Amino acid sequence: PPFLTPAQSSPSSSTMLRQCIQGAGRRRFRQQQWSPSPSSALPYSSLALSDDDDASKTCVTKKRTAHHHHPSPHHSLLSKTLTARPAIVVSKRCFSISRHPDPLVRHGTINTLDNDDAEVGGDADGDDNQLLTADDLEFDEDDNIMSQKMNEGNSSELWDDENPVVGGKSGGGDDYSDIFGIGSMDDDGDDDDDDELSQEAKEDAARLAKQKEIQAELDTRTGRLWSDDWIITDKEWMSDTSFDDIEEWKPTNATRKSLQSVKVFEKMVGEEMVAGVPTLGEMAQLEGKLPKMLPPHPGHGTPGNYAKFRKRQLKSKLKTAIQLSIHTDLKKILKMESWEEKQEAVDGLFEVIGERVKEREPVLGKLPDFGNMVENGLEEVLNMVQGKMRGVEKEMKKEMNRKKTKVPNDDESTAEKEGSEEVQGQGESKEYPKEKVEEIVDVMGISADPPTPIFMDILAAANQLNEQQKSDDATTISPFFAQSNDVGVPNLVYPLTNHHNDGVGRMTEEWQLAANKETKRIMMRDAMREIASKVVDAAHCCEGEVEEEKKGAARVLVTGNRGVGKTATLAGLVASARLSGHIVVYLPDGDRLRKHGFYIEPCNHRKGLYNLPEISKEFCEQLLTSHGHDIKALPPATVENMKGFFTEDQIRRLFKRAYKEDESVTEEEVASMTELSLEQLLTVGIGSSALSSGCYNTVISILMNQTQKPFTVVMDEFNCYYDHGHYFHMDYDENVRKGVPLNRITIFKPFLDAMGLYPEAAGTDISGGDVDVTSSKEAMMKWGSMIAGTSESRAVRRSFTQSLTDAASNIQSENDRKQNPLHVVEIRRFNNVEVQHTLYNFEITGVGRLRFDKGDTALNPEEVEYLRLVSGGSGQQLLDACMIRL
Repeated sequence: PPFLTPAQSSPSSSTMLRQCIQGAGRRRFRQQQWSPSPSSALPYSSLALSDDDDASKTCVTKKRTAHHHHPSPHHSLLSKTLTARPAIVVSKRCFSISRHPDPLVRHGTINTLDNDDAEVGGDADGDDNQLLTADDLEFDEDDNIMSQKMNEGNSSELWDDENPVVGGKSGGGDDYSDIFGIGSMDDDGDDDDDDELSQEAKEDAARLAKQKEIQAELDTRTGRLWSDDWIITDKEWMSDTSFDDIEEWKPTNATRKSLQSVKVFEKMVGEEMVAGVPTLGEMAQLEGKLPKMLPPHPGHGTPGNYAKFRKRQLKSKLKTAIQLSIHTDLKKILKMESWEEKQEAVDGLFEVIGERVKEREPVLGKLPDFGNMVENGLEEVLNMVQGKMRGVEKEMKKEMNRKKTKVPNDDESTAEKEGSEEVQGQGESKEYPKEKVEEIVDVMGISADPPTPIFMDILAAANQLNEQQKSDDATTISPFFAQSNDVGVPNLVYPLTNHHNDGVGRMTEEWQLAANKETKRIMMRDAMREIASKVVDAAHCCEGEVEEEKKGAARVLVTGNRGVGKTATLAGLVASARLSGHIVVYLPDGDRLRKHGFYIEPCNHRKGLYNLPEISKEFCEQLLTSHGHDIKALPPATVENMKGFFTEDQIRRLFKRAYKEDESVTEEEVASMTELSLEQLLTVGIGSSALSSGCYNTVISILMNQTQKPFTVVMDEFNCYYDHGHYFHMDYDENVRKGVPLNRITIFKPFLDAMGLYPEAAGTDISGGDVDVTSSKEAMMKWGSMIAGTSESRAVRRSFTQSLTDAASNIQSENDRKQNPLHVVEIRRFNNVEVQHTLYNFEITGVGRLRFDKGDTALNPEEVEYLRLVSGGSGQQLLDACMIRL
């Protein structure tokens, strides 16, 4: 073998090697038997290939030289044995040994036999059971070189143990390569290994060329392919670039297209346009300026609604194609004088409209009822054009009458009467202004700017507040909302922040991942506008001075699938409501509140109810921190207000703690007091676990029943309150197996009673028991709104969430339109325009891989469509897709 050096090449070593090979072959077949009968199958008549290069295929050959050296004393014995053996018929397979085996190791794939080979026939006088070895099989070949050499007695010539040259080829006795049937050198003196390496190099080069050809062909295709620009090359691995050498993000990295496309809400404050957050009234006026929501997904249980949407979309697409096809013809028809000419031109349109629309919409042209659809669509478009003509003519008639009679604008009765008459137009030429002609023809609004999303900038509200403080009506907004907390979340959405363990939804994650820390944006969608309009219509809270009889309240339940933006919608409404002058109680983490209340205790003053003292202290601190400025302006709480939540002894202790640090007030004066400000109540509640529940409930009761300032409660993860209970007490269940329903806990009871939702399926007995359930009309605030949103990212049984939604839908269908209506608003997945503008915003603020790609993603329609596909229109998954290349 090649690994033997010339010093090791000796007859003794070659003999030892041959004996090892022979012994391994005999041990392999020691237990195998064969039958000479032609009808019996030979169980080991074929050998499995052990060569690594040939193990997966079968080679048919008749002759194979096997070089096994037998010393001359044993040669005669082997020859006699061969002549005594019967004739063997074997399948023509390649009997070989691996080129580079270890002779001392038994290979499991060498000389193994199959049961499906040809049968063996032999002499009847031979032994029935004979041992068959690899040597025997190879010696049996008539023209086997090894057997011929041994029969001739030229074993030394075969193995060439003494001569350095065999068959004219050098190196035969030195490297023993001829043992395995291979020569060291070719006839021309070249090395076989070099030829093999050269051949492999050629094959590798051909394979690389083929790969490059395929890659070049793939690069010419459209769509998202398999190339990955984020592969780290060897050059990058070997570079010594450190983190400090990476380019710093700059606002100028954003493309001009993104900067021009993204709209941030602005309004006039003083003499300047200030970006920020709209009020609820301003948000409600955005109808028609925001993209419409998509219909419910057909796989979510309402395929009928989606089918209706698709029909409307198909019809609108067909009308748009019809308008584009007859745009020039309509302009000519408007210039015609006689009715006959117009009628003839319209008849001509019906004859050619089918072919024109089919050229524009070849897919729609394959519909079976395409002809009738086009004719009906053309008729509708012409009717719409005629309606526009009448409206324009009416306006032109009014303007002419004003100029002739000089009638003032507020006295239009005569002009209205004359303009309302139908103009036949026969024999009379109507000359429309150019802009009016475009208005008449464009009945589908093709030339109008399509509605686009508008972003509110929470952080820019600080500048907005600073400008408002210079005006007369700026005293109602607390300066606290112009600041941010330690992690950069604006206080306008306080107490929304990232929890130290699992955070609140994933609303603030985008702000933390963004490179631009000077802006905190939330995209206003049509669902957010709809909720704002429901609140404004019910409360009339954005009209300046509101009459008492107009003040009301609205209830809204926000639903939707996971990641579509429910938390972002609620946070935007909180910011808008606070800028509108509302006192807002915001509970963004319902899952935490229903689990981690530290401990629960019975309410001594209110039988059947329970307190969470530590959570009550937290609520008191949040309300005082966020709206202490507004609470100071409200009337104080009297002893009569407190008696519903405190015992007589607790009221005395409450007054003592309120004036404990005021040395100017004596104990006698404290005992005679009957009022405490709401600020004092919240301050006492923050410092006392025993009084915190009563203090908070007293303040909430006053806020719910006052009409000086609108009061809004926003509760996220609302379905968590209807899951299995996590608070237990022996007073409720002696066995401590049933959880206490959250509407029996004092800090949650006012809000759950106000919503008035009692689903059939819930984790606790929320609507039964010995506690009277307050009706929604009695529990609802006098002026404001209740907004609650469900969550799909918390561990709540789906049947509970669905039952809660069904209960709200049933109440919505039976709404009392005059007082406290309940509305269910579903937040749905992003449409194409919202996905595109979200990516624009990511590029502007420097989020994920859009930070440095300079428009490669946001300006590539195929990449945008791919991200929309992998995210499913979910904002949460879209953010993930922009952080990791999928």
